[in-house]
Parts: sequence; structure tokens; C-alpha cells
Amino acid sequence: MLQLLRDKAQSTFIQIIVVIIALVFIFWGVGTNMMGSRQAALVVNGEEISFEQFQQTYDRVYQRLSDQFGGNVPKGLVETLGIKQQAINQLVQATLLRQGAEKMGIVVSREEIRKVIQNMVQFQENGVFSLERYKAILAQNRLNPTKFEASMQHDRLAETASRKISNFATVATDYEIRDLFNQINEKIALDYVKISPSRFSDKVEINDSILADWFQKVKDNYKTEPQLKLKYLAFTYDAVGKKIEIDPAEIESYYNSNKKLFTVKEQRHARHILFKAEKDAPEAIRKEKETTAAEVLKLARGGRDFVELAKEYSEGPSRESGGDLGFFEKGSMVIPFDTAVFAMQPGDISDVIKTRYGYHIIKLEEVKPASVKPLTEVKEKIVQILQRKKAEEIAFQVANTAYEGIISAGSLKKYTEKYPDTKVIETDFFTRSDPPQILADDPQFLSKCFELNRGELSSLIKGQSGYGIFFAEDLKNPEIPSLEKVRERVLADYKKEKSMELAEKSAAEILAQLRAGKDFAVVAPEHGFELLQTGFLSKREKNGKSDFPGELLAKVFLLSPSSPLPEKPEKVNNELYVFRYLDSKVPEMTEASEEVAKLKNDLLRFKQQQLLSAWLMHQEKTAKITKHKSL
Repeated sequence: MLQLLRDKAQSTFIQIIVVIIALVFIFWGVGTNMMGSRQAALVVNGEEISFEQFQQTYDRVYQRLSDQFGGNVPKGLVETLGIKQQAINQLVQATLLRQGAEKMGIVVSREEIRKVIQNMVQFQENGVFSLERYKAILAQNRLNPTKFEASMQHDRLAETASRKISNFATVATDYEIRDLFNQINEKIALDYVKISPSRFSDKVEINDSILADWFQKVKDNYKTEPQLKLKYLAFTYDAVGKKIEIDPAEIESYYNSNKKLFTVKEQRHARHILFKAEKDAPEAIRKEKETTAAEVLKLARGGRDFVELAKEYSEGPSRESGGDLGFFEKGSMVIPFDTAVFAMQPGDISDVIKTRYGYHIIKLEEVKPASVKPLTEVKEKIVQILQRKKAEEIAFQVANTAYEGIISAGSLKKYTEKYPDTKVIETDFFTRSDPPQILADDPQFLSKCFELNRGELSSLIKGQSGYGIFFAEDLKNPEIPSLEKVRERVLADYKKEKSMELAEKSAAEILAQLRAGKDFAVVAPEHGFELLQTGFLSKREKNGKSDFPGELLAKVFLLSPSSPLPEKPEKVNNELYVFRYLDSKVPEMTEASEEVAKLKNDLLRFKQQQLLSAWLMHQEKTAKITKHKSL
């Protein structure tokens, strides 16, 4: 159930609500007819939403998606994720929330909006509200204070309404919390057998007739790849760039104009002693680790050698090297650790720092200040950069001249006869999976080449590495080989398939016998398998002592004393598993623990989200919503 809470927290609906609430902090509000558009994209219970408002919301949704993909949204993803509909949903839900607020008699005063604006960091200088900055930022976004504040006041109604509705859910009962705690912390023990198909390999019957019959059924699996034979001209940036001389003054100019590219950030050399207590660790363990860390800190500050303390006490992978983490830049470590290190001076020993990995004691050894690499060190790199930039333009000019010459001559052959110094590269037959190096390094070239027919000349193709002109001299179509040519592959595949079938039959028989009431300890050896036991498995912890696959845990925790067996044998990595519920246990719940407090908050938040979702769904069902035909 906890996972359900987390899933709901990441759901599209909740993200929509978050965006609605966040509107109060966005410079362009979505207010009724605020943008002055003459045409409505949407109308919700008579309230118009302009196309300009729709476009702004669409752009924000798109930008969030773009940020997730490093600024480059994969082709087709926009349509797949339905960004247009997401924008429509956000606008409709925001409008319904505002309308609901008005019906509930919620009022947002100008004084409240004034305080909100004054607290917005965008409008502050040195932590204090600046009227000049406020006006300047609004002007940059083509807004005036009156319009902006009216929009803020209008949109804040949505935030207030969502909070008021959510607050009707105020209680998570002790029974609900205990039930959730039990579901999360339950541990279960199994006995099981692992059935490997390889155990049945020598039982597979094979002769020439059987193999021939099976090959006829699956022969398309052994069809050869298409093969291509090319003649081509290549104009790569590397080859063209190497011929370009770069003036020393140009190198120095580039260096002086782009020193940020050659700046080495400040680096810090630190050691640490780690006391492992991951976020899901029981509270008792966390307390124990924190206490031990505090005791070791006293030893470190009392003059004990930090390296020796790390070797003795640290539970991290750097233990053997005395906790040495080497040099690293700011932002390389988890935030609490990073913050501590970059606030220290060489020789300092930190307080006990808590992170998601546990508790750390840190010693800062050395600081390397930020610096700019000298020109002599980066000169070669700059030459390559400048050569590449110039080569991109020159390569196109040279390649395009050659292509026009081939077209004018009538064929690649006639062109090379006219210009015998032209370097034409010829290949033998090759497949898509084993191409020549230039094609292997440039997927665009490879893809275009295999679109050519026999005797066809390509267009001038731009790839990642430069330009190319390709001529398909010959082509071999896929064909099905004779059994004799692929006999070893066919034999191996046949044995693998039939071994799996025998393994599946054996697993099904074992499960059927268990369902009939037979003892697992008797059934397993009868089929030639060792009966294994998992010990107690947890949903949240790494079950390192058991080789039972974690992929099956979700199904394992559906078992119980009244339903101890799975519906069918399960397959993981071509291994089959038959398992049976053996025992389960749940640790005692400590009412005052951090975990229980968190469960209570998570459960209450989930109820509030569910209530708000139900309210909005009802409003949408009863609302009159129309959208422009272009949407």
C-alpha cells in the first residue's frame, strides 16, 4: 500500500494539482479573460480560456518534458504522452477549482496577494522585496502590476480551494496505520525448488528426421541478412579538418573568449567514516549507528588517527584506504555530505552527518582552488574544435561539388574516368550487423545505404561524421540456408527449446502434486531436485542471503497459510521456480517511531489526494465544458 501512496503521489492527476497550486508563483496567471483573446480555446461553465492561455500552459508542460530528456524531446513522444490533452486537463481543473472556491465563499484579499508577492524570491534583492525589480521583471514578461496582481488573486483561489477540500480528510486511524505497517514490514519464508532446463538436455530425443521436421517449422529464424556491396566517396569532417591550418592568433582568441570551457572547478579531498543505516533501516538500528558515530567522533577529535579509525570502524567501500574519497567537485556527493565538506577548512573534522546511506564523520584533507588550464595544455583541443567548425562548411562544399559532377557526368564510373584522382572506396559484401567501419561509426550512413536498390546512387547524405555519396554496386537478398549449413545452430536451439518444455512439464507436475497434498520434502527429491529454503524475505530489504529471485517477491507476498501455492510455476532468467508459503512474521510496531509517523502522514496525504480527486471528477461530470474544434 505504501507503494500505492508513492505511485499516487507521482500520478498525472497529482502532478496536475501541483501545477495548479504552483500557478501562484508563475508570472503569467491563468485568469478569466486576462489575456484579451477574442476567441476561446475552452469554455468551462461559461468561463472562457483563451488560446494564448492554452499555448502558455502547453509550453510549460512541453518544457517540463523537455527538461527530463536533457532538452531534446524524442520524436513521437509528444504525441504519445498527449501533451495537448495534459494542457487542456490542467486548464479545466484549475478553472473548476477557482469556480468551486467562489461557490464556497472563499475570498483572497489584495493584502494577502501583496504579502505573497513580497515573499517571492524573484522580486527580492538581498532577501528584501524590491519594487524596482518587481516592475522590471513584469515588464520583461509584458505584464503590468495591476494585471499581474489580479491574475495572482484569481489563481490563488485554486490553491485555497484545493487545500480546503483536502482538509476534510483529517484522520488516519490506528487500525489503518497498523494495517499499512504490517503490509510493509511483513516477512515471509518459503521452501522452493529451482528447475534449470539444462538438467533435461540429455533427455531430449534427437535424430535427423526430427531435426529436419523442426527446421521446416522454424527455418525463417535462420534466414540470412541482406548483403550489400558499395562504392562510395567520403568527405568526413576529420579528414577535411586535418588539412586545415589554424592561425595561432585564432587559437588564442578562441581561448580568451571561452575560458569557461577550460576552467577546472574547485576540488576537495576528503576522507570519511561511514556507519551504514539506509533510510529503510529499523529505528533501533539507526539509533545504534548514530550513537556509535558520536562515540567515534569523540575519538577522532581527541587526537586518534583518522585513517586508523576509518579502517577500524567504517562500513563503506573506502574502508581499506582509510576512508579516502579522493578529490571531487561540488555537487558530486549527496546534498548533506556535499554541504558539510564545502563548508569546512583543511584539517577540519565534521559533526556526525546524516544522509540516506547512514551516518558520516568527514575529515577535509586538502582544497584545490578553481583554476583555468593554460593555453599550452588545451591548444591541441582548440585546434581540433576550430578545424571541425571550418571542416563542416568546407566538407559540404567539396561533397556537393562532387555530387553535382557525378550527376552531370551521368554516373559515378564516368565521373571517376573524368577525374581519375578521385578516391573511390570499394567494399566487399557486408551485412547491416557487420558493416565497414565508416558505416558502423555513422548510423545515418548505414541506414541510407540499406535503402538503396542494386545499381542505385544515393543522394548527398549528411551523417554524423560528415558527408557521403554511395553507389550500390550489388545486393544479395536474404535467403534460407540449407539445414547442413546451420546444423549446429539448429541443433543447439532445438535442444534448448525442448529442454525448456521438459523443465516446464516437470515444474507443472511438482506443483500439481503439492496441490494434491503431497509433502514438498518428498516431491522435490522424487523429481531429482533439492528442496531449498529462503529464510525470511522482506519487501524492502535486500535479501542477500537467499538466491531466490527478487523479481518474484510481489507474487510471493500474495501467498498465505490458506493459499500457500502460486497459480503456476514462475520463470526468471530461463530458470523455473516452484515455491510454497512456509511462515511469516511482522515486527512489533513502535507507536512513537519515525516510521509510524511517516506512515501516518503518507496515509493522510493519500486520503486528501483521493478526496480532492473525487471532488474534481464530480465537478467535471456536472460541468459544461466545450473546446474549440481546432483542439
